[in-house]
Amino acid sequence: MVVVFILWTAFFVINFNVAMMIPLLPFIQKDIGLTSFQAGMVLAAFPVVALISNIALGPFIDRFGRKRFIVAGSLGCAVILLQTAASKTVISIVLGRAITGLFMPMIGASIFAAIADYVPAENRSRITGYVTTAAPIAFLISMSIGVLLGGLIAWKMPLILLAFTCLGLAISASTLSPVSSEFLASGKVTVRTYRDRILSLSLNTGIRSILISYLLWATAVIVFMGMYPSWIIQNNLLHWSTGTVGILFLLGENGGLFGAFMSGRLARIFPDPMILCAAGMTGMALVVSVVPLGMHSFVFQSVTYAFFAFGRDLLLALMLGEAITYVKGAQRGSLNAILNALYQTGTAVGGITSAWLYALYPDFSSNMFTACGLFIVTAVILFRTARVREYTDYRS
Repeated sequence: MVVVFILWTAFFVINFNVAMMIPLLPFIQKDIGLTSFQAGMVLAAFPVVALISNIALGPFIDRFGRKRFIVAGSLGCAVILLQTAASKTVISIVLGRAITGLFMPMIGASIFAAIADYVPAENRSRITGYVTTAAPIAFLISMSIGVLLGGLIAWKMPLILLAFTCLGLAISASTLSPVSSEFLASGKVTVRTYRDRILSLSLNTGIRSILISYLLWATAVIVFMGMYPSWIIQNNLLHWSTGTVGILFLLGENGGLFGAFMSGRLARIFPDPMILCAAGMTGMALVVSVVPLGMHSFVFQSVTYAFFAFGRDLLLALMLGEAITYVKGAQRGSLNAILNALYQTGTAVGGITSAWLYALYPDFSSNMFTACGLFIVTAVILFRTARVREYTDYRS
C-alpha cells in the first residue's frame, strides 16, 4: 500500500500542476495585468517544454529506473514552484512554468511504468484504477481551492502548497526498493534507441489509435476548461461571490472522482473499452454544447460541469489503462513518456486556442463549438478502432 500511495501522490502532483493554473489565471490577470496572448503563454509554457522533455526522458527512464526520476523530478519541481510563486512579472511566471516542464515529466513518465515494477500482473488493472483516482481529486482540489485561495488570499498559495507536496513525494519515493533488471532496458541510449522505440509503438495500430485519441481528448478538455473559470467569474461576479464559484467547482469535480472509480466497472459491461470511450466522447460533446445555455444558473453549471468532469476522468482512466497493456515492461516508460508528451501537446495547443477563442468571442460559444468538434472526431476514431478490433488483436 505504501507503493500505491507514493504513485497516487505522484499522479496527483502532475495533474494538480496542470489544473491549478486554470482557476488561478483570472487572479494572475488581475494582479499583473495579462493580455489574452500572455494568458495563453502562461497556460502553454509548461506543456510546450514538457513535450520535449517527455520525449527525451522515456528511454532514460527505461534504462536507469523509475525511482531515480521520481525523486529527482520532485526535488526540482519543489524548488522551481517556490521560485514561480515569488514571481512578480509575466516573464518570470512564464519562465518558471517552462522550467517546471523540465522536471515534472520525470515524475509523470515514470508512474504507470512503476506500477509494472512493483505490482504483480494480476493486480495491475486494479491498482492502475486506484492511481488514476488522483486525477479527479487533483482537479477537484485545484479548481475549487484555486478559486478560493486565489480570490480570498493570493494566487501564489497553490504553488507553495504543491511545492511542499513535491518535497514530501521526493522523500517518500526515495524509500522505494530497487527493481529487478528484467524490468529495465539494457544498452546505451542513442538516437537509434529513440527511433526504434517510436517506430515500434507507431506501427502498432491499436496504440496509434489510442495515442491520436489521447491527443485530441487532451486538446478538447483544455479548449473548454482553459477559460471556463474566467467566463464564469467575469459573467457572474455581480451575482456570485468567489466562495460561490469555488463551491461550484468543488461540487462539479466530485463527478470526476465518481468517473474514475466507475471506470473499471463500466468497462466490464462493454465488450470493448474503446466502445465505452467512444460513447464517453460523444457524451462530453453533448454536455459541453449546453453549458452556455445556463450561464447565470448555479445549479445548471454545477450539474453540467459534474457531468463534464465525470466523462473527463472516466476517459483518462480507460485510455491510460488500455494503452499500457500493449507493451512489455522495458518499453512502458517510453510509452508512458509519449502519452505524457501528447497530453502536454494537447494542453499547450488547447491552452493557447482556448484563450484566443475566448478573446474573439467572450460569450464562450467558440470554445464550446471547438471542444465539441474535437470530442466528436475522437469518438469516431475510437469507434472505428473498436470495430476493427472485433477481428484483430493489436496487443503484443
